[in-house]
Amino acid sequence: MKPWKLSAPDWCFFKEGTDSASYYRALKNMGYEGAEMVAAERQKDALNAGLEIVNISGPGMTDGFNRKENREKLTSEILSLTDQAIRNRIAFIIVFSGNRCGISDEEGFGNCLEAFGGLLEKMRGSGVGLLFEMLNGEDHKDYQADTEWFGLELARQLNDPAFKILYDIYHMRKSGCDPLKNLEDKLPFIGHFHVAGLEGRGFPEEDGAIDYRSFFRSVPEDKFHGYVGMEFLTEHPEHDLALAAKQFRDYWK
Repeated sequence: MKPWKLSAPDWCFFKEGTDSASYYRALKNMGYEGAEMVAAERQKDALNAGLEIVNISGPGMTDGFNRKENREKLTSEILSLTDQAIRNRIAFIIVFSGNRCGISDEEGFGNCLEAFGGLLEKMRGSGVGLLFEMLNGEDHKDYQADTEWFGLELARQLNDPAFKILYDIYHMRKSGCDPLKNLEDKLPFIGHFHVAGLEGRGFPEEDGAIDYRSFFRSVPEDKFHGYVGMEFLTEHPEHDLALAAKQFRDYWK
């Protein structure tokens, strides 16, 4: 069995009005080790259930670090989130490029590189890292980091163990990227995977358009040490989360 851990983002599966303590205990009993993007008011319940809070979401998905005028505000907000992350032993804050809004990819990339380099220096010694996410341009219109190149090149140039990629296989396949291509070259920069079915971002079916069995069997266990997060949409969260946990653990045997 490959030694990877499973996580589930709250935005997909936690329904408002649900008892959070019961939800996180159920998640733990299904075999999940982590919860993602947990709201501050629920973080204690997740920890008490024995889950790790893997990450929290930072600001800047649309108005991002790709614009210099946003840098001071976003840096301040992320440093505030860093304090929260330290208190609750959260390893990563998810960060974004922002939308183009007319900025060239070259300029946007340069602004992100400069901004994240400065932010990492301010966070040095905190034990909290940054997870940079690329998103497809169909679901997220005008998002600048809409291919794997943008994030991977940021990670290469920053060359900082505290800066990793959140590699969402659904998003990258929808962007026309091939997640398996040069996989071992990418793995040193990937801190986290997200999975979903290509069809409507639904359940990652075994016979779906994305062959997750083949993909994860191609990942050497000594080259990736993070979480695999189930980030799919469903009307039956408890049933489908349990099924996904069993399915993916079978892939890793």
